[in-house]
Amino acid sequence: MTLSRKSDNIITESLKKNVFVAAPMAGVSTPPFRLAVRDFFDGIIFSEMVSVEGLIRGGKKTLEYVRLTERDNPYALQLFGSRPESIHDAIKICDEHSNADFYDINMGCPVKKVLKSGSGAALLKDTVKIREIIKAARKATDKPLTVKIRLGWDRGSINYPEVLEIAAGEGIDAVSLHGRTKSEMFSGEVDYAMIADAVKRSPIPVIGNGNVADTESCRRMRETGAAGVMIGRGMMKAPWIFKALSEGKDPDGFLTPREIHSLIYRMIRYEALYREEKYYSDAIKKYAVWFTKGLPESSVFRTEIYTTKTMTETTELIDRYFENIPVL
Repeated sequence: MTLSRKSDNIITESLKKNVFVAAPMAGVSTPPFRLAVRDFFDGIIFSEMVSVEGLIRGGKKTLEYVRLTERDNPYALQLFGSRPESIHDAIKICDEHSNADFYDINMGCPVKKVLKSGSGAALLKDTVKIREIIKAARKATDKPLTVKIRLGWDRGSINYPEVLEIAAGEGIDAVSLHGRTKSEMFSGEVDYAMIADAVKRSPIPVIGNGNVADTESCRRMRETGAAGVMIGRGMMKAPWIFKALSEGKDPDGFLTPREIHSLIYRMIRYEALYREEKYYSDAIKKYAVWFTKGLPESSVFRTEIYTTKTMTETTELIDRYFENIPVL
């Protein structure tokens, strides 16, 4: 057994400065999107999930996932896999190719593609494997380590207390806990009572996660006593959510239409730093749809933007749309 370290590290120090955490989200937490989040937020930010097997195979595309932007830190690199030896070797590779502040092991993703490999939330059905993975990870690095989990596989197999005990005992520095089971996916109410229970029983920091999207849901998560508040889907349509909530305001209406217009153009610049226009044009449409949700005539705009064929057509439509929004 490796006793969990009590001393301050980048995780606890960062949470003291900013209680919010930008969650790892596949297809969302890309370098360009992280730059947009950084325009509003200086706390911990996570990478997308990165396959440990992909890292070991040495695929160039997979290695690109572990490289940081100059504005990423404090930054966590999230890995997923089911083989302890692969977790160990992948972390060694990350130490060589990345300057992440700490590593996170995903044990909560409920997506079928991840579950089929025995990774993500599938690990919640095998606590022996969880211990082996954590031991292998701890052996691979001196950097802080975290795990991201759910309450259990389903309501009949709630086992977060056992996982917390294993994590703390084997040297994990913090745990992110989503307040639902794997079977509940992203539907239904977040179980704040169980998150609060986890906080009380855990000797290491617990970061609460699940449906934080406005001041009310943020208040409820903070009341659990969690050391941090992780936000995932709430930042998709509003990367400014962290700044809004830190000021006690809801993200809806926090930015003016002019500020959102400007943000979309920054996204174009950020995307251009990492790939050619033909590869990011669809991403810009996606961002424009996300960021304009709730604005006047946004449903019409959403339909029209997906008919554009070139970046010029896309930006012209974006400009026309914002020109027609009344200035309040």
